[in-house]
Amino acid sequence: MIDRRRLVYGLACALGTKALAQVPGHTYRIAFFGFTAKNSAEDDRVVAAFVNRLVELGFAQGRNLTIDWRYAEGRNERYAEFATEMRNKGVELVVTGSATAAQAVVDAGGNIPVVTFGISDPLRTGLIASFAHPGGQVTGMSNFTDDLVAKRIELFKIAVPAVTRIAFARCPECARLSGLSSASLDAAFERYRESARMLGVTLFLLPINAADDFPAAVASIEREQADAVLLSPNQINAKLRDDWIAFEAAHRIPLMVDYRGFGCLLSYGPDYAAMFRRVAEISAQILNGAKPGDLPLEQPTKVEFIINLKVAKAMGLTIPRSALLRADEVIS
Repeated sequence: MIDRRRLVYGLACALGTKALAQVPGHTYRIAFFGFTAKNSAEDDRVVAAFVNRLVELGFAQGRNLTIDWRYAEGRNERYAEFATEMRNKGVELVVTGSATAAQAVVDAGGNIPVVTFGISDPLRTGLIASFAHPGGQVTGMSNFTDDLVAKRIELFKIAVPAVTRIAFARCPECARLSGLSSASLDAAFERYRESARMLGVTLFLLPINAADDFPAAVASIEREQADAVLLSPNQINAKLRDDWIAFEAAHRIPLMVDYRGFGCLLSYGPDYAAMFRRVAEISAQILNGAKPGDLPLEQPTKVEFIINLKVAKAMGLTIPRSALLRADEVIS
């Protein structure tokens, strides 16, 4: 991987390479609530970063740690089931990238600590009191994805200059379940649309609240004559990964996401492997006795712009040299 930016965490170096306050003979039990079961080499790499960092810190599966893996597979209501199950099992910590899942753990009772990754606005959804002092059960890392939408549109235009109409595929129901209001969603979209307009691009909303909405979404893309699709990171789009990749290939309409493991033409978002290593460190602090409400909720300090030339070639696209020079990695 071509890495031109170093990852520097302002608060991330408090841990050494070994855990400091483990209870001898105790088997720690944590749970991981994900969108969909990992199904790419990049997914494996990211999860391995989390598990391996835990091992470095003294927590190893088969020795003193068990991890219960649960995936909602596009069904938000499953998080409440998972949360109740883990409370009854006596799980000591939950790791998740879903604000809906984090809220479900809080609502389930039991005061189980939650370490997040990739939640876009935990403050606005009410999961934390502040980034510096979360004050409750939830800490971890945000992914500031809302702050990156305008930049994604800009990079889309640089990589595919012919783009003039972008469909923004998001899940309003997912956002609502995480605690965001319709008014805040509408206000955010207006900001994105204005950013696009300044670049000569029309941005229109493509709501997808369930996997079954995909055919209607494709019909809307065709009706609106979109020439690009920007996917918001949420569990519905994650569940539809294969469908979106097949759509991109069949229609030759480029996609951009926040996660390189999705496999489409472009991605711009956090370095998830680095984020997961940090999530493991925060998890270890809590297992060692720290209170989540006392640990600042952090943001990643490195984002990656990835261009997949294999996809570009299959689509018959020529990516400008200016875009290739801006990329952190070019997959060829």
